[in-house]
Amino acid sequence: MTSYPSSFYAKAFRRALQEKRTSTDELVKNFVVLLKKDVAARNRDDIIKGVSREVVRGNGGHWITIETARTLPKTPRERIRRLFSHKDFIEERIRPDLVAGIRIVVDGEKEFDGSLKRKLNKLFS
Repeated sequence: MTSYPSSFYAKAFRRALQEKRTSTDELVKNFVVLLKKDVAARNRDDIIKGVSREVVRGNGGHWITIETARTLPKTPRERIRRLFSHKDFIEERIRPDLVAGIRIVVDGEKEFDGSLKRKLNKLFS
């Protein structure tokens, strides 16, 4: 079987969801069977993440990645989450290399970098 780029699987899955020819449960089950058979199964994590991104986008949301040096306490985390829509998917990552501060990436394209790492790099470059 031919292997396709993960974006191909993601777009095909979203299109199948929109067409609603079968139940969502059946669609997911068939998709998992396809991944098991296909050579692309070794890229399963990339494909699943791509499908998730397509579904979020298809529902009018954005994929938000919030990176901090340490786990945020509950109150600041909730304040940051309220900045975004309920349609958005918010992924939190811990990146000790940021030293302090926060980095927010929207759809892998737009970025706000308020990390100490960026400030130090800017200061010493």
